[in-house]
Amino acid sequence: MFHKHVRLLSVGLLALLMIMAIAPLGPRANAQDKVELRVWDQFTDPTESATIDSIYGAFTDAHPNITITREAFQLDQMRETVNTAISSGTGPDIIFYDAGPGYAGVLANAGLVEPLDQYAQQYGWRDRIAPSALDRSSINGQLYGMPLQVDLIGLYFNQDLIDQAGLTVPQTFDELATFCQQAKDKGFNPPMAFGNQEGWEAFHQFSMMANQMVGPEAIDDVLTGGQPAWDSPEIITGIKKFFVDLRDAGCYSEDANALNYDDGSSLFFSGQSLVYPTGSWLINDIQDNMPDANVGFMPFPQLSEGKGTTWVSGVSSAYYITSGAENPDAAAQFIDYLFAPETITRFVNEAKFLVPAQYDAAGVQASPLFQQMLDTLQQAATNGTVLGSNVDVLAPPQFNEAMMSGFQSIIAGDKTPEEVAAELQAAWIEGMPSQAATPEATPNP
Repeated sequence: MFHKHVRLLSVGLLALLMIMAIAPLGPRANAQDKVELRVWDQFTDPTESATIDSIYGAFTDAHPNITITREAFQLDQMRETVNTAISSGTGPDIIFYDAGPGYAGVLANAGLVEPLDQYAQQYGWRDRIAPSALDRSSINGQLYGMPLQVDLIGLYFNQDLIDQAGLTVPQTFDELATFCQQAKDKGFNPPMAFGNQEGWEAFHQFSMMANQMVGPEAIDDVLTGGQPAWDSPEIITGIKKFFVDLRDAGCYSEDANALNYDDGSSLFFSGQSLVYPTGSWLINDIQDNMPDANVGFMPFPQLSEGKGTTWVSGVSSAYYITSGAENPDAAAQFIDYLFAPETITRFVNEAKFLVPAQYDAAGVQASPLFQQMLDTLQQAATNGTVLGSNVDVLAPPQFNEAMMSGFQSIIAGDKTPEEVAAELQAAWIEGMPSQAATPEATPNP
């Protein structure tokens, strides 16, 4: 996606990535009108930004009456700016923004972004976009966002170095703990790349643990309005597994809280670490920094106390038309272009996006690692596999703040998993007041 922290919503996933027939294009805005569209997005990665500039430029070449003025923001910068900018009338016409109720949902409830249902019907978007992805970009039964990207969160591993060290890729959590000690004995320190200086990096680790412990269906139920149980014994066990047990096993650096995401990534790129739990958004950096390495990708090793291994996945940010857009019809025409099959093929080929929309599979050129990701999602769609949800994008800000500080405190030895789980439960109830508190309840698997 963009920057290093990808925001993910569960998609149940995915009638997605299945190649569908190209839908006819809908009506267009008046070609005689001179229109400027201001677009704010989060594509600050150089490769992604270049792709976006080229695609936006191709649209304006085909529609010379429309000018695109693009600004790219880091995630935090966007959040700090967008609400005030739109409400004051100085904001953009289109934003690429987090799709969760704590983010785009806040804008929708404040009337700062517009429903897209009429345009979805006009352009046939529901025939071209995975229904589950559209559901995750809907608020109170109305479609507000057009979701561009799907991601997978799992465990990267350097197969070449693992083979050279005479080790085996761990399949279970217990094997992972043993693997870490063996890898350290052979000079790989830390064996697992992980930096948590910003705090959001731990979101993904928590999501992998939580989905395994109670199952994807239970997590999805809570995220979509079910009774919260973030302080249940199962969730506490999941927190302990990653933030205490792996810490004590020496799997990741003792000063993980002092390492940022780039620092953690560098440990894996340099070969100092053999495994790295993170997401599919890293694939461009892996290919740039490790072009000759045999890198694999798998779900996080199985927890014996849990429901089984699962990929964590979902859609990231979506495109929204703001309430201040002077020409919403032209904005919709631009969004429709972004989701045309030939444009989606460019996103897949050039930016290595996994997009929940139809595209020309014959035109895709994928490395083995990227092809594995495409295949994983396509198989999930074909087999009806339920994939795990990334928690933070559907969580209220209070919950994410509690995760940030809480997991850092556990790593530092200042708090216990039980204490942090209680804080998560309280933060969820504060942020989602419509959900009654049931501290003793356990999510139904």
